[in-house]
Amino acid sequence: MNRKQRRAGGKSRQPSSPAADARDPIALHSAGIQAYRAGHPEMAADLIAKAIAADGHMPEFHYNLAIVMRAQGKLQEAAASYKRAILLKPDYADAHNNLGNVWKVLGKRDEARACFEQALHLKPGNADTHYNLGVLCSDAGERDEAARHFQRCLDLDPDDSRGAGMLLAHLGLTSVPERTPQAQLLKLYDVRSRYWDQESSYFGHALVTEGLQQHAGTAPLDILDIGCGTGLVSAQVRPLASRLDGVDLSSAMLEKARDKNIYDRLAQADLLPFMSGHKASYDAVLGAATLIHFGDLRAVFQAAALCLRDKGLFVFTLFSHEKDQADFAVATNDKLAQSGCYTHSADYVERLAPESGFSVEMLKTVVHEHDEGGNPVAGLLVVLRRGK
Repeated sequence: MNRKQRRAGGKSRQPSSPAADARDPIALHSAGIQAYRAGHPEMAADLIAKAIAADGHMPEFHYNLAIVMRAQGKLQEAAASYKRAILLKPDYADAHNNLGNVWKVLGKRDEARACFEQALHLKPGNADTHYNLGVLCSDAGERDEAARHFQRCLDLDPDDSRGAGMLLAHLGLTSVPERTPQAQLLKLYDVRSRYWDQESSYFGHALVTEGLQQHAGTAPLDILDIGCGTGLVSAQVRPLASRLDGVDLSSAMLEKARDKNIYDRLAQADLLPFMSGHKASYDAVLGAATLIHFGDLRAVFQAAALCLRDKGLFVFTLFSHEKDQADFAVATNDKLAQSGCYTHSADYVERLAPESGFSVEMLKTVVHEHDEGGNPVAGLLVVLRRGK
């Protein structure tokens, strides 16, 4: 069986407009939702707008058009659509909640707070709204009120799909969790899978490729890409690989990776038991923006050491903080903290590596990505080698 045949299968799908009766608003709306879920927001907006043109009295049509508009960064248009949904259905709690999020991004905090409070009045047990009010209060320096809303969110959502526990630690009110909740990662990357391949301000995949290229020999490698996501690393490292496998928690991310038809094998699994269960199976383990979701890295290092053959490479990126701070912490950057991210010190990595059977080949400060304002976000590029 040749390499192409062995790769994780599936032909790449090209965007095409779902079949819908141009006179049937329900069918047009449904087709728009399908297009959005498939990662085609322009097509989705066009189809839902046609549904509204056919029947403008359905609040759900305006609500879902607002979701698509926000995903496209068209915030004023999103706000207008949410307001039309509310005009048609004044007790539409989710529309009030989402409109509050748009006002918050636009810097209209008073309007945002009013929307969130109305949403909570209409739907008192809404974990999303408690979370949003927690973020708003935290940003305003209202620490006690933020903590109250985050704790209520956590009570309503014990799996912590929104990361409220991380934000309580961010406020210094609880101990730092060992890792980001899996429920939060699944929710986060289900959304990110729709646009991740178009993200131009993120450099983790290129950094990991650079680290591998600089320290790998000439022989083809058996490579494992942990937290492989949509497969951004795969195209860059495929020429170095005799076998290229990927593992990720998110089925939505893996679907995008599978469409690239580059990996030999893809698995949906927690990376720790996956690595521990594949002893001495790989020459290189790569983690682009994956270990950012772990605080204590000890378990990850130990699993990677088990997974690698002697002299194998462990190449990954982290977000960094100053050396005089703790070994690891919930990111001080609000957006990173809300995305379940940690920062780590270089000293911590240097100290932990030999304890786990690694030598440090490279440990350098890099620009991991740019934030929404175009500002550089500091990171670490790490290359470890198993054995002395």
